[in-house]
Amino acid sequence: MRVVAYKGQYRVTIPKDLAEAKGWKPGTKLRFVEDTEGNIILKELEEKK
Repeated sequence: MRVVAYKGQYRVTIPKDLAEAKGWKPGTKLRFVEDTEGNIILKELEEKK
């Protein structure tokens, strides 16, 4: 993965194999969560119905 600066924001690319294994598609919304040890966790946001 890599971090890219774009229009004042940073973007992270996710490997295609990981996205497919998690069932993430373009438009899937993710949230970055940091645990107490400083590890970053990606969580999929559930869509409101």
